[in-house]
Amino acid sequence: MKTPTYIVVILLSLFIGAQGAAAQKQVKLLSLTWEPYVGLEMPQKGISAAIVRMAFEKAGYAVEIEFHNWDQSLEMAKAGEADGLFPTYHTEEREAYFLYSEPFGNSYLGLCKERPVHAFSPGGIEYDKKKKYRRELIQYKTDPRIDQTQALRDLQQYKFGVGRGYANTPEFDAADFLTKIEVANDEENILQLLQGEVELIVIDKYVAKNIIAKKFPWRSGDVEFMDPPLAIKALYLTVSKKTDRAQEKVREFNAGLQILQKEGKIKRLLRVYGF
Repeated sequence: MKTPTYIVVILLSLFIGAQGAAAQKQVKLLSLTWEPYVGLEMPQKGISAAIVRMAFEKAGYAVEIEFHNWDQSLEMAKAGEADGLFPTYHTEEREAYFLYSEPFGNSYLGLCKERPVHAFSPGGIEYDKKKKYRRELIQYKTDPRIDQTQALRDLQQYKFGVGRGYANTPEFDAADFLTKIEVANDEENILQLLQGEVELIVIDKYVAKNIIAKKFPWRSGDVEFMDPPLAIKALYLTVSKKTDRAQEKVREFNAGLQILQKEGKIKRLLRVYGF
């Protein structure tokens, strides 16, 4: 028995309509190489990319991710050349351009220095017999959790490496009494520390460990993260205010993120990626 023509037409219309709706549920995002959180060569492009993609997929979106240097991705997203940007820290300045999602992870942001060859205390003196120098050990005199500005003032005789366009902490970014040397990315920041061009760099703890292990393994014992961190920063997806349905996309991402959290998938991903 043949299916009546009008039923075929209705079914095709429904199918085409469904395909059209699916085609509209797409999102283009920008990111940077910031391993182990996100990177082109990582499984699923890193834990941040995996969480963001899975949350959007729960809301019925297909996700496209492009990778550029951070400052380029930031400017492209501001201009609405993509729907959004991740992973990002929260800043008041960026609120003019973006809507923020609920946080989906954390970053341990702090200072790295070269590990001293010998450190004698009390007095905090570093002594290297081979290089024939004796100098004050780089260390916090003030706990940055109590007074970060004063902790930075205590270190103002040193040069600081920073990523161009990166948001760090409000106190650090406002510290115009520091000498800050900008570079394009975290790998260049690590390199200028290892080459002695700066004494301190601002960087995520796990990003620093990852870069050294992959790019400079022979120097793995030469870099030390200073505890405590300057901040434990939440990581967000930001959606450009210039994109269509910006509030809807943030709302649907948040809903997908809540489902992942309830299913325990984010905790499992953290274990898989070694966090």
